[in-house]
Amino acid sequence: MMAIMAGWAKGLSGLLPRLSVATIDHGLRSESVKEAKEVARLAAALGLDHVVLSWLGDKPATGIQEAAREARYALLKAHADVIKADAIMLAHHVDDQAETVLMRLCAGSGLAGLAGMSRVMKWQNIDLIRPFLTLPSARLRATALAAGMVPIDDPSNENPKFTRVRLRQARDVLALEGLSALRLGRLALRMRRADAALERVTDLAFNVHQLAAESGFRFATQLLDEPDEIVLRVVQRALRGLSVGKAVDLANLEAVIEALVDAHLKGQKARRTLAGALVSIAANGVVTIAAEGVRRHLVQT
Repeated sequence: MMAIMAGWAKGLSGLLPRLSVATIDHGLRSESVKEAKEVARLAAALGLDHVVLSWLGDKPATGIQEAAREARYALLKAHADVIKADAIMLAHHVDDQAETVLMRLCAGSGLAGLAGMSRVMKWQNIDLIRPFLTLPSARLRATALAAGMVPIDDPSNENPKFTRVRLRQARDVLALEGLSALRLGRLALRMRRADAALERVTDLAFNVHQLAAESGFRFATQLLDEPDEIVLRVVQRALRGLSVGKAVDLANLEAVIEALVDAHLKGQKARRTLAGALVSIAANGVVTIAAEGVRRHLVQT
């Protein structure tokens, strides 16, 4: 990425973009300090600013990869704020995308999860850009070698105690059955396209069926005439809008939507708790989503 971005910037005419390279030293391996210095040397040779961002403090005994990822993004965002960067560019490639899709498939993710990582997305008021998301890692490695850079291999990428590594090690077997990284990457693109279309329909349904409410959200009975996927997304969006701070489990959400639709067909009332909220349907079919604490207060008075 350093070599390509440096070449891209030099090829521009007029005002050149300011590029800064950040290396995250997680402090998990003794070699990391030496590796960070090598990146600094390469960045200097390309005429790029470079900084080492260190993950300090105690490290967790479990979930180390997830914790390292959170720390990495936090460090990048903090540094981006300091230098007033407009975007953070990441070198994820199609093999990373394939592993992400497989991990989410194993976790039971829905369509949005199977869309994998986005090439461009807004995150905490900054753009995350992944320009190499459709390219295989072998091509990027060859590009680095052609630029006189020797790729550094992290031994943790071969440690089978991590789910991502186990899926990576199964890659050849999956490819023999046609489930190659490129096809999984293509699947992610198709899922993202379908997810974007469904979100547009959800926007319309949310606005058309929403009723006035003193707190939380209320929707007209016509919402339940929409396809189940749209009903699910409307309720999911309302739950997020409550900012109750709890993740919405997809399987539990599906069970709640099924209960709402069933009650609507029978002309009955129904009430379920989900992610710190109360989701209910009245006999007339009006759906209400309210923070659980607020609802309890209203019932007691």
